[in-house]
Parts: sequence; structure tokens; C-alpha cells
Amino acid sequence: MKNKYLSIIIAVLVGMFLMACESYLEEMPQNKLKPSTTDDYAQLLNKGYVTGQVVPYLDILSDDIDLIAADHVMPGTDYGDVYISAYMWQDHHEASMLDGDKAFEKFYESIFYCNVVIENIDKASGVELNEVNVERTRQNIKGEAYALRAYSHFYLVNLYAKPYDPETCVTDPGIPLNLSTAAEDKAYTRNSVKEVYDLIVGDLKEGVRLMEANPVSKPAKLKFDALSARALLARVYLYMQQWDSAIVCAEQVICENPAIFNLYEAGLRLSMDNNFVSSWNASTVWGKDYLAKDNDNVLFVNGISEVVPALGWYHFISTFSVNKKLAAEYEDEPDDVRRYYFMQTYSLRGKPKLIYAKNRYIPNISSVMRPDAGSGYTRVIRTEEMYLILAEAYAHKENGIGEAVKYLNRLRVEKFREGTYTDLKAADFDQNSLLVFIEAERRRELCLEGHRWFDLRRTTRPAMERIGYENQVARLEKDDPRYVLQIPKRELSVNPGIGSNPR
Repeated sequence: MKNKYLSIIIAVLVGMFLMACESYLEEMPQNKLKPSTTDDYAQLLNKGYVTGQVVPYLDILSDDIDLIAADHVMPGTDYGDVYISAYMWQDHHEASMLDGDKAFEKFYESIFYCNVVIENIDKASGVELNEVNVERTRQNIKGEAYALRAYSHFYLVNLYAKPYDPETCVTDPGIPLNLSTAAEDKAYTRNSVKEVYDLIVGDLKEGVRLMEANPVSKPAKLKFDALSARALLARVYLYMQQWDSAIVCAEQVICENPAIFNLYEAGLRLSMDNNFVSSWNASTVWGKDYLAKDNDNVLFVNGISEVVPALGWYHFISTFSVNKKLAAEYEDEPDDVRRYYFMQTYSLRGKPKLIYAKNRYIPNISSVMRPDAGSGYTRVIRTEEMYLILAEAYAHKENGIGEAVKYLNRLRVEKFREGTYTDLKAADFDQNSLLVFIEAERRRELCLEGHRWFDLRRTTRPAMERIGYENQVARLEKDDPRYVLQIPKRELSVNPGIGSNPR
């Protein structure tokens, strides 16, 4: 079936670009776009960074979040109502969302901006006379565009396609690839999972190469640089089960930046005794935001927090809370400070509730009530993930248990009260038990940052069960097809050739 074409106009005026469109798989005619300088293209690429909430349901799909129906105490809709279809793993996860699932269109919009930059930046004029500097800027912007395009494709393929399986990825349907900005009247069908991942890897390699060879100053952590692109590549290789390549990339990252967020001071101040609070304001949330872009261990941040306010501090705006079994993962080791740093027990009218405290950059009460610039980040790439990638990749290798345990100890020692940590011993693990431990450690360290659902998908895809409103029971079976989200209805209506995911 042929695509419908919409009128799409992008104008460059004083560095600002206005856009209107309905389906982001549809191309935008090249003659509608008139950037000319490197600064124009840099600002155009800024539009490719998705700065709002785009996957607020991602952690809600996972086992890191509970719904407490009794907390629905106010009339009207709260955040539990908005995301109940995702929480209950309905065939259409977007059914209860007021604006539907925006991730598909937002990430394809991002890809379009990247395509425009990649296709045209070599012809851009400079804003200075030194041609050497101008060419360096051109090539760095192009490298950044490759990295950002890979990032958007990575989210799309992990939301709407099967996880990468080396044995079936050649035939598994992935997502459509559209790398052109030319107007073409054609139907969009899916490329294979392998084709999508091959593009992601190729884009990241080229992005790293170009940015390393052409370094320029850019806003710290808010835009891809060579280091954060290499870190993303390590994550991609892990998902592809290419253990050696994941090890090389992750080791290169921590060689350049080995920083880990140290919780020794927090261990002196926080405990279960002072974890229970009955009132809240910014002054009571002691500590530094775990995911702040000015932290040495943070390599890249993107978009505002995906879990605020669904994991809010007040019963009357959300029925969601942090999962009790997740909290218990830390309580088995009471000196693990992350239990007190990542979540608090909040009481309103005597009703206890586990609330999200990992992000401590909430300057005022409005940021608790709605997502805004004060909500901080959850889509983050940081060095702790690299240590966990190294542990998992080495655990899959013959004779790799010792190296895997070494990286686990390096990460974990700074998360416990100073002087209390006991090193894990390689002799206490076989490969299976070590992989189980690493899965749990990833859950503890990376909780509520959008990793857990993807980790469940790419590893065991276990059976899960949960209870929603009015005691309704939802169940995912082992390897359930709903581990792959359905393509949003509005995209299928415009591009039916994509095809629905099986149910």
C-alpha cells in the first residue's frame, strides 16, 4: 500500500526549526530544508535529541514497579490509570495512555534529523575562516549524528521487535529502516533484526571514529561524544551476545573514565532507621542526585526523568510504588547503601509506600507533581553499566569467572558502608550461578533507569504475574510474545505495511 504524504515544512530562522508531521517514516522533501552553515546543522541535530518523556511506561512493564490499588483515593484519573494497560501487559500497551505511545514517532523523528545532517553536512559552510577548524566541526557533527541515529534505532528495535538472537536474527522481523531524506512513494516494511543491529553497530563505529579524529567542545553529557558513543556500543554488543567486542569497548571506556559513584558518605548518614518519612520537601532528601550530568561517572544523559511522577511522593497522583521484592534484593545485605539511597518509605495518613529517591535533583514541589526540567534524568549512560557489562561478558567466556568477579567487586565495594564489604570469591560460583547473580546486580544498580524490561527480554523472558485494579490478574507466560510491544495504532494506520506484532 502506498504511503500518504503530508505537507511538512522545516524553516531555519535564527537557529530555530519548526516542524509539523504525522508519521516519521514518511520522508521530508529535501527542498523544504535550507540549513547552510555548520551552526545550522548543529542546531538541527539538537532537535534530534528527544528531551521529553518518551518511554514513561518502560519500567512499569518490568517487575521493578508495583501497583497499589488502595492508593487510588481521589476522584479522576491518576498515573496508575494512565499506564494501567502497560502495567497489565495488555495486547496494546498504549490503550490507556492519553496520547498513546509516542516513542515510535519521536525516535523516527530523531532519525530523520540525523539523516539530514549526515547527508548534507559535508556541504555546510563554516562560521569562521579557518577551514581546518570548519572541517573538524563538520566531521564531528556528522559523527554525533551517526551516534544519535544508532541510539534511536536501538530503542526502536528493543521496543517493537524481538530481542537479538544470533540464531534467528537474520529472519526475525525488526523495524523499518529509512536512511534517506528524498521523497519516495513507497510502502514501509520491516528490515530484519540483524540488519537493524548491523546498522547500529556501523553507525556507532563511524561516529566514534569521526568524533575521536575531530574533537570539538560541546555541552557536557547532553550530546554524544566519542566516549559515550563507545559506551553505547558496549551495550549494543552485550545485547548481541558478542562478548569479546563488548569487553573491548567497555574496557576502553573505563580505562578513560573509571569513576564510580561512591556511597561511603551516604553510609554514614542513611539507614533503615531514617528511611521512613512522613513529610517531604527537597531538604529532607539528603545526598546528590545519583544520575546528575555533573557526576564524574555519568557519560551521557538524555531527556527528563521517565519515572516522575508515576513513582511520585503522593498517593493521590499515582498508585505505583517501587517493587517490594526489589527492595528486598538489597535488604539481604544490610550494608548495601543503595537500598536507602534509591528509595524511601513514605507515609501519608499512616499508609507506607516505597517511593523513588534515586534522582535527588527535584528543586520544588512542582517537579514532584509533573515531569519538567527539574525532574532530572533516567535515560543515562554511566560507568557502572560498563563494569556490569564486563562482568556479564566475562561470565559467558570460558575461564572468565575470575575476571567477572573482579569487576563486580570493583563496582560493589563503593556501594556498601565503608569497611564493611566482603569480596565475592570466584570459587563460590559456577557460570550459571554467576549469571544469576549478575542479573540481580544489574537490577540493583540500574533500577528504574529503563534497563530492567530490556534485560528481561534479552535474557530469560520469565513468566510473571501481577494484580491490577479490582483484583484483575495479568500474566506473562515464559517467552510471551508481549515481550515485544505492539506497533502504535496511529503508525499502522499510516503505514500498514509494517504489520502488527504477533499476539
